[in-house]
Amino acid sequence: MWLYSAHTDTELADWLRWASESGQVPSFVRKVAEAATIADLPHYALLRPVLLELKRENPMQIPSAQ
Repeated sequence: MWLYSAHTDTELADWLRWASESGQVPSFVRKVAEAATIADLPHYALLRPVLLELKRENPMQIPSAQ
């Protein structure tokens, strides 16, 4: 079983960075993303299913070029 961290999780790393810095997500999502970036491996493993669901509910918004 592979243990991810916020920095090695290719599926979530960009979203976590965006969510922890974005004003486009609710503060709860921002705080969970911030917590995930400092979580140790076992705690990140517990958070990962929640993070995947939060990502699905709060997709990363890419600003459109105008």
